[in-house]
Amino acid sequence: MKIIKIVHADTTSELKLEGESFLLQNYDLGDFISKQEPKILEQVNEQYKKLLVEQKLQEEKSKSNQDKLINFLSHTLLPAYSTIDLLSKGVKHIATEEDRRNVFASLAIKKALSDFVQDIKNQVQKVEFLSLEMAKAKYSNTRNLSIGTYTLHPRDSLRLTRIEHYHKNLALEKDDELIVLLGRMGAKSVKIVESDTQQQSVSANLNTSTVQVDANNIKAGMGISHNIEKSKDLFVSFEGNVVSIDENLLNQSLWFSDDSKLISIFESRRFNPNKIEEYTLRNTYTETFDFDFNLAANYLIVEADLKTEYQALSKKERFFHIEFGKQSK
Repeated sequence: MKIIKIVHADTTSELKLEGESFLLQNYDLGDFISKQEPKILEQVNEQYKKLLVEQKLQEEKSKSNQDKLINFLSHTLLPAYSTIDLLSKGVKHIATEEDRRNVFASLAIKKALSDFVQDIKNQVQKVEFLSLEMAKAKYSNTRNLSIGTYTLHPRDSLRLTRIEHYHKNLALEKDDELIVLLGRMGAKSVKIVESDTQQQSVSANLNTSTVQVDANNIKAGMGISHNIEKSKDLFVSFEGNVVSIDENLLNQSLWFSDDSKLISIFESRRFNPNKIEEYTLRNTYTETFDFDFNLAANYLIVEADLKTEYQALSKKERFFHIEFGKQSK
């Protein structure tokens, strides 16, 4: 998952400073420790074992040389000195347990700091820092671009989506485009009823909001679906004009170019001898798009539970009851 941070900066050096400052402010040291501590200790243990083996080999080699020297002295030059005296003066003291703990601690600290610095470098590479002008040029399909933290749109590599309320924004965007497409297919009205998937039936006593829409001038992204947040039952009313349906309508769609249900409705609406007049479309939002909730949370300035928000969305389903305009005879 790619993180794109859009900031106020005019030069490369300013972008670099912004990146370093942002990373340090949002770096999760606790997460680093919990993930890296077992690995660090395992690697340090391996190093420590190698040191002990090398120390033992050196001691054995040293002892062998000392034994030869003692044997030579005791039998030739210094027969008066006892072997025990010479051994006690010549043998190097074996490290104490405290010395060994200090060696282990030193190795662990060096390894932890080395891994920490490397992790900082890796984190910097995960985040792309851009000025507002650079972002507009590179991700030209993004709407309402401003200073903030984004990730790539799941269906358009030239479009960014804010991390904050990521799934909620995508669900509303998808609903907006669906309403737009239905209007351009000649819908007279679209009634959207939202329910919880755990409920057995949809309540018929919900308050209804009505939005008047001109089918000839309707534009994608006008935010019709935001009304669903105010009322669980939304009624979109079109003028009901007879429209000429663009044969490339779905090919140009962001969300529904490969949607089998919309393709069926589209083909039926273009079949003049027997056009579809009413249809109820069930729509759910259950795709995660491989969104890394934990990673995203690290880069949010305002604390938000993105996973809980997604789980709430995935439990809801929306029924789009469409009535198409009838061609006058």
